[in-house]
Amino acid sequence: MPEKEGANEYDSGSGSLHFLATENEQESIMAELVLGADLGGTSIKWGLVDRDGNIVQEERVALMDRSPDGVAAQLREVITEGIRRAEGSLLAIGIGSPGLIDAERRIVRISPNFPEWENVDLVNMIVDSANDLPVVLENDANLLAYSEPRWGAAVGKTDMVALTLGTGVGGAVLTGGVVLRGPGGGAAELGHVPLNPDGPLCGCGNRGCLEAYCNIEGTMRAAREVYGEEFIPADPEELTRRAEQGDEKAREVWQRVGFWLGVGVGGLVNTFNPQVVLIGGGLSGAGEWILGPAREVAAKRSYTPNWKETDLKLAGLLGQSGLLGAAALAFNKVG
Repeated sequence: MPEKEGANEYDSGSGSLHFLATENEQESIMAELVLGADLGGTSIKWGLVDRDGNIVQEERVALMDRSPDGVAAQLREVITEGIRRAEGSLLAIGIGSPGLIDAERRIVRISPNFPEWENVDLVNMIVDSANDLPVVLENDANLLAYSEPRWGAAVGKTDMVALTLGTGVGGAVLTGGVVLRGPGGGAAELGHVPLNPDGPLCGCGNRGCLEAYCNIEGTMRAAREVYGEEFIPADPEELTRRAEQGDEKAREVWQRVGFWLGVGVGGLVNTFNPQVVLIGGGLSGAGEWILGPAREVAAKRSYTPNWKETDLKLAGLLGQSGLLGAAALAFNKVG
C-alpha cells in the first residue's frame, strides 16, 4: 500500500497559505509526478504522487473561504506550490470534488458541501496557474474507481462498486473498466438508493436512503435506539472500541447498520454484477463488526450466482484513496 512521505501542517492564520519546508524539500525529484487534490467541505488534501502510487509530499490546508472564488484561489496557490516543489517533473493535475460533476465540461453542477455552488466552471477558474499542464476534474467518490484498481484492493478488477460511509454515503461504479458517470455526471449516487420509503429522513430530502441508515448520523441514531437512557458512545470509533471490548449493545448497533448496508449491497450486486464491492470512509474503521452482518444479509438478498462472483471487503487505500484517486485520474490523462 502506498505510503506518504514528508507530510506537513501549514499556517493559514492570515487567510493565505504558508507552506512549511519538508525534510526532502531540497532533494531533487527525478520521478514523473502528478498533483492530486481532494477537495473536502473544510479542507483541501493534496500531494505529489509518482507512478507507483508513492505520495512523495502531502499536505492538508484549511479552506478559508468556501465560495467558488475563495476555493479557486486556494487551489491556485496549491497548484503553484506543487509545481514549484515538483521541480519540472509534474505531468498533470487531478482534482476531486464533492457533488455532481460534469467531467467532460469540467464543471461542478451542484455540491452538498458548497450550497451556493451551481454550475461552477472550476477548472477554467484555476487553469491559469497550471503552466499549461492538463487539469482534470472528477467526483470525489468516483476517485475510488481510479485509485483502488490501480494501487488498492481492486488491482486487476474491471468491475467494481465502492461505497464511502461517512458524513454522507458516496458511491462509485467501474463496469468493464469504465467509470459510470451518466450524461450529466449524476450516476452512481449509491447513497441515495431508497431502501425503505417509511425510513428516516435523508439529507437529500427523501426517506429511507442507504445514506440515512449507513452514514455517521444513521449509526448514532441506531446507538440512541439501542442504548436508550444509558450513556451513549460519543462516536462510531467509540462504538467500535466497545464492540471489541465485549459490549453487546455496541455490537447490536453495528448489526443494525450492517443489516441495512447488506440490503443495499445485495441490490447493487444484482444491478452491477461486480467482481468486488469495497467499503471505505470513516465507518469502515468498524471492520468486520459492520462487514460481517452486511455479508450475511447481502448473500441472502442478491442473486446467488452474482454473489458467488463478488467479494465484499474494505477499500485498500482508505484515508488516502481520494488523493491517490485524483493522482490516478491525472496519470490516466497523460497515459
